[in-house]
Amino acid sequence: MPRTLVRFARVAAACIGLAMIVGYVGNSLTLESAALGSFALAVTLLLAVPDQRSSELLAAAAIWLTTGEFLTAVHDGHFAVWRWLVAIATVGMVLVSLKVQYLRMLARSNPYRTIGDLDRRARSTGVLPLGAATAAGARSFDPAGQSRREGSSPAA
Repeated sequence: MPRTLVRFARVAAACIGLAMIVGYVGNSLTLESAALGSFALAVTLLLAVPDQRSSELLAAAAIWLTTGEFLTAVHDGHFAVWRWLVAIATVGMVLVSLKVQYLRMLARSNPYRTIGDLDRRARSTGVLPLGAATAAGARSFDPAGQSRREGSSPAA
């Protein structure tokens, strides 16, 4: 059942997060263990919170890993740059694989249209600016079917 998988992933993400904290505090994380821990944390976070956007979850994981490294640097006086880079790169590779999967899905849906036409997020989030004609039409729209530029009021 998906609900059981989500519950298991939440417990696993908390345990992995706790293990990473202990590794950072004890300064016992090697490059390999930081990479494995950040990969496991990224995957379990994606499974634990299926309603959240993957890029937001992975950004939060990257921020958390950076915070852990800075707290270790405050405690020990040494910032392990390579360990931090390996952990962030591992989370980044998880994100890249998700974005490649999304582009593959778009390409399979209609291979003869451009990615910009297929990607509904570009239009729905307001990333692309409106053209002058579209903006003017949006300002003069009246649900009753009358134009406001003609001097009629919407209540009439």
